[in-house]
Amino acid sequence: MLSVGMIRKLVMCVLTGALAAVSLYTSPITVMNDAKAANLAKGLQATAIVPIPVQVSKGVQQLVRLIPELSSRYVVYGGDVDGPGVSGVSVTFAPSAAEKETATDRAIFESATGNLLRLDLQPKEAQKPIVLTDQQARAKASAFVAGLQSAGSIYQPKGITREGAQTTVRLVRTLNNVVLDDAYDAFVTIDGTGRIIAFRTFDGRLYEKISLNALPSPARVISAQQAVLRYKESHPLELIYLLPSEYNGTDPVQAKLTYVIKDGIIKQSHTGSAIDAFSGKRLITNQNQSVQNVSINGTGEKWMAQSETQAKDIVRKLMRMEPGKLPLSTFTEGYDNGQEHRFYIWGHFSEGTPDQEKQYRIGQLPVGVKMDERLHILMETDAKTGQLLRLVMSEGVISRLKTDKKRDWKSTEAVLKRLLPTGTNQMRIQDVGDDTLTLYTADPMINGIPVYQEGQTAEQGMYTIRVDSSTGKIEEITIQRPAEVIAPARTKALMEQGAVDRLLKAYPLELTYIHQTNLQTGAITWKLGYDLSFRQTRSHCFCGVEDKVDLTVHVDAVTGKVVAKE
Repeated sequence: MLSVGMIRKLVMCVLTGALAAVSLYTSPITVMNDAKAANLAKGLQATAIVPIPVQVSKGVQQLVRLIPELSSRYVVYGGDVDGPGVSGVSVTFAPSAAEKETATDRAIFESATGNLLRLDLQPKEAQKPIVLTDQQARAKASAFVAGLQSAGSIYQPKGITREGAQTTVRLVRTLNNVVLDDAYDAFVTIDGTGRIIAFRTFDGRLYEKISLNALPSPARVISAQQAVLRYKESHPLELIYLLPSEYNGTDPVQAKLTYVIKDGIIKQSHTGSAIDAFSGKRLITNQNQSVQNVSINGTGEKWMAQSETQAKDIVRKLMRMEPGKLPLSTFTEGYDNGQEHRFYIWGHFSEGTPDQEKQYRIGQLPVGVKMDERLHILMETDAKTGQLLRLVMSEGVISRLKTDKKRDWKSTEAVLKRLLPTGTNQMRIQDVGDDTLTLYTADPMINGIPVYQEGQTAEQGMYTIRVDSSTGKIEEITIQRPAEVIAPARTKALMEQGAVDRLLKAYPLELTYIHQTNLQTGAITWKLGYDLSFRQTRSHCFCGVEDKVDLTVHVDAVTGKVVAKE
């Protein structure tokens, strides 16, 4: 189903039976009678309330040639689809005009060219599913992609995955006998009856024409053996303690020793550890220049509130703000994991705002509030223990001033000392903000190894602190640290080179053309690199918050097992 981002506009229907149906294996593919094609395009335009691009009509015709069963369907043109990974015009194939609103067989076409970007048909059940051999699946998928693309590109079937009765074939584009990076891959899925039911190509890369002159020649690259040596010398892995995605903050939590790939397995068009095929150096330098390992002496103060008085006291001490006589709302929320959180929220909100909604409207002050009462404060605690989890202050103003980072760090360090346990605490600190925002994440280190939580985002830490750029005051504190971490001894972990050997055995280095895009100009520069032969089985949108630790491929540091997790 392609419901995300899909907006229905005025629609029109047309029976595709006039289309000439040909077998997927017909070679060459029979060209539709020009008169029929012209009549169909004319009919589409005549019956549409708004003009339908002729190119999309041609794309539908091409698809029907490849999948003849669609020739008896009604084509319903919907609205635009906008990401992630695909933007174009949506089309639904309905069994009849009466079923156009409930039909689920859909495709997306590029509006200017009519190129097929995505196809999703409902699989059919089979009493005796057809079990295609790898060779049959590759041939069927290759023929389909060959029928879509323009001449000049070579797509070769690479990987096959099976899920139930469905088989998905990954097809990899090659030029100069070198594979192109993952964004150029295409996927074809076949159901248990032998029907093609799905297709996708990331952002239409399948159809992109690439000049051979733009590609560096692979004639003088370092050898595969040299690449392995340089790869190991680059120390591509980092040892971490990994906590589960969910845990009870009051119970001890077991950590796992894990090797992760520095800068991630998914780094736009290559992994963070890919090396240049000519120099053997990493394709990217360490971009996390703001990361620091520091020692902070904690005071071990307890921050617990189980009453309004105790809650106010925490606000005064940590935020240096006085709730005064601001109206207070308190309530408790329960979660699926059995935990309960208690909320204290001070401030004025629009009339009729439910208490549970106020946490989502911090900073949205209603008109008419007195100047000395223009303030929202939110405190979130563990309902059982009273332990502070989150504290937020907002005066309804978002500062866009260039901030003073030295001042901001002083404010942050002073608060961290009060939040941390008594004694010396090793911490990994990173400012994930920018010139107008200071947002510090602070994660503990045990035996010199950072502790991260599975599913943690790049903007989250065991402690997260946001600073007001105009004043240097603390605006938000979030605490996600478990009461106790049970960490296996570092000596139980494989040596780094042993872990790298396990990784390369699972995913050997592969010579790859890698495209790097200039975010300001959109210009593409091509590199030749040796990268892990792991290739994603899904498209990724690079417009959201990234994970703090990329676990797509990682190595269990105790067992040496290489885990691919998508």
